[in-house]
Order: sequence, then C-alpha cells, then structure tokens
Amino acid sequence: MKLIYVGSVRAFAGKNLFSLGLARNMMNHGLSLAVMKPYGSNPQAIDDTYTDGDAWIMNETLELGQTPDQCCPVVRTQDLVAKALRGHSEDYMARIKAMYEEMGQGRDVVLLCGTGTLRSGAMVGVGGYKLALESGVKVIIIDRYENDFFLDDLLSAALRLKDNLAGVVINAVDQEMNAALTEQVTPFLAKQGIKVLGALPKDDLLSSVSVRVLAEILGAKPLTGFSHTDRMIKRFFIGAMQVGHASRFFGGARDFACLVGGDRPDMQMAAIEAGAACLILTGNFYPSEIIISRAEEHDVPVMVVRADTFTVSRSLEFAGMRDSLSQPEKIKRATELVKEGVDFDALYQALGIKPKK
Repeated sequence: MKLIYVGSVRAFAGKNLFSLGLARNMMNHGLSLAVMKPYGSNPQAIDDTYTDGDAWIMNETLELGQTPDQCCPVVRTQDLVAKALRGHSEDYMARIKAMYEEMGQGRDVVLLCGTGTLRSGAMVGVGGYKLALESGVKVIIIDRYENDFFLDDLLSAALRLKDNLAGVVINAVDQEMNAALTEQVTPFLAKQGIKVLGALPKDDLLSSVSVRVLAEILGAKPLTGFSHTDRMIKRFFIGAMQVGHASRFFGGARDFACLVGGDRPDMQMAAIEAGAACLILTGNFYPSEIIISRAEEHDVPVMVVRADTFTVSRSLEFAGMRDSLSQPEKIKRATELVKEGVDFDALYQALGIKPKK
C-alpha cells in the first residue's frame, strides 16, 4: 500500500478536484484505492456521524463504499476547537494512522487529500507537514500559478518536506503564462530538486459557481429566478461605470453575473438587457418593480446583499473553488484535465507505483 498526500501551500489551490481527478485516473490505470481527508473542515452529518462533506462526495462519486469515519477521521467542528483550546485534545494523529492502515489493507493506494494548507490542523496536532514527516507519506503539492511569489512558498515547503516531496503540479495556468512556466519556472524548480509533475490550464468551467452556491457564500436574499439557481456563473463584472459605456463593457459576454450598487437602476437594467445570468445588488438596496419585472421576463436571478460592492467582490475571489465538487460537469472536466496535464509516468516513478493498465 502506497500513501499519497495531496496538499498545498495556499488555500483554494484546487486540491479537491485534483484529488478526485487523480483518483479517477488511477482507478482507470487498474489501481485499487481509498480516499480520505485526514483532517476535514467542512463538517457534514451522515447517519449521526460527522464527516467532511467534500470527502463524502469523493467517496460517493468514486463509489468507494467507505464509511463516514473512513472518509474523514478528524473533523474540525466547534466542539473539536473548543476541546483544543481547553487543552483536552486527543491523540488525533494516532486515529488517522489507524484509519489509513485499516483502509490500506488489500489496496494499492490510500490517497490523502489535505485541507486548507499544509499547516492546517496544526492546532490539534495533525498538520500536513507533521503527518507527512511522521508517516513517510509521499506529498504532491498543487498550487495556482498567479505570479512568481508562489515559488517562495514552494521552496519553503520543499525544505521542510525533503525526500517526502514527490513533486508539484501547477494549477490554473493562464495561456499567456505557458511560455514562462516551460522556459523559466520548470527549469528553475528542477535545479532546486523539485519535479514538476504536470500543469493544468485555467478553465472557465472549473472556476465557475452556481447561482445557488453564490447566494449561500454571500448570505444573499434571492428576489427572483428561483427556478434558475443551478445556472453556472463563469465571470463577474462590476457595474460601476457610466451606463453609456455598458454595452461596450459587457461586450457580448455570456454566463456572467453583474455586481452593482442597489442604487444604480440604470446599470441594473443595462446588465439585464446585456444578457446577465445573475444580478447581485449591494448595499442592501432593493430594486424597483420595473427591474424585478424585467429580470423575470429575461429569467435573470436577482439577489440582494448587505455588504458594499468592494467587500462582496473580495469574497467572490475563490467562489468557484468552494463549489468544486457539487457539479458533475466540473468533476468530469477535472478528470480530463488531470489526464491530459499530468505526466503519469513521472508521477508513478516519483511515487514508486506501477500501474496495472
């Protein structure tokens, strides 16, 4: 049995979708496996037992037949945090080790999917770094390539993990960054002894978010479009310009949400007419009956939030990553991207695994 840990040095790096895509491809290569989040931060009750909601979705999607405890033996709940703060923590690391040893019996791979960053879980003694070093698990770091500063984090992680680091996968690579990644970043990391096992392109579908989840993230009050909450939002526009520039600003875009002040009925109407998939009104201002009526005619969901436009825009930065496992089309796309973007020969060599197909 081989232990693999998928972690990141920054949150919202794409660990869940990558882990699911990796697991699906490994299964297609004839490997038997189990998937577990050692430490979960998305508590969900299944048959009176708390597990991690994302880990449970992975289990259901891959049809692994695991129990809630097997999916996530340590879940960050308010009770767990309270116990830790009072100094009443248990030996959670022992619980994790016992569980993955049990799940590894008769399987080729146990895939451990990290939560947050490699530091997450440290307050209860189950941080990613500690787990990797104590268990001898091979670590795959996945991170988003947004600028060169991520290299500092990767190098720092590599120094801590040493031989436990199998390599890195660069996620969400913009097309214009491909040349720099290939010609500069990958050779630089190779000189530092860090293998780049793959690169996944930035994808509009994977960064999209449903109207329903968007409303949950923002704590918004939906006013119209209740039958269209599964609509996927792929981009956001902030309607702060003069209305005369609106048509050029939206530019025929599709599947977009417009974030606009509730006191800007002119921009609200312009966004609806331009084909907005959703309207987010900030400042707790409610729209006029004319706006509501026109939105209903165009099947445009409208929601109201209390916060100002700037605050809401900041909270939307990683909205798509929070909705990653709830959409079957995202899971399918992630599996395809992992298949195309990961060098599985290099990955299996780094992990010491022989595929069976």
